[in-house]
Amino acid sequence: MFRQFFGLKYNPFGKEIDISDVYESEDIKELNSRFKYIQNIRGMFLLVGEPGMGKSTALRKFSAGLNPGLYKPCYFSLSTVTVMDFYRGLLISLGEVPSHKKVTMFHQIQQAIMSLYYNQKITPGYYP
Repeated sequence: MFRQFFGLKYNPFGKEIDISDVYESEDIKELNSRFKYIQNIRGMFLLVGEPGMGKSTALRKFSAGLNPGLYKPCYFSLSTVTVMDFYRGLLISLGEVPSHKKVTMFHQIQQAIMSLYYNQKITPGYYP
């Protein structure tokens, strides 16, 4: 209904929006600079915000600009998961078959990340 009212051809707020059509506000530019900083130091980060603020879209835009030969972004959209669910989701994203034990999964994650980095020169990133 709002599309007709404003004469829009598509929903500019939908998750399927093309990343080239995303408006780069000052907040998005600042977030991108923080993403690049974390990328440069190979660090970890936690991105939090209210629903609908554009967190997933910002991550999609940033990860689309990464060289797939050097980086492996892993996206996990569920925010209310147990540690076991998180480990399981990360292992699946890394292409591993998760164990049934938390301690074993933790070691699997470490081994998968080290293997990607040292053997394939790929830096994995996880975006919950």
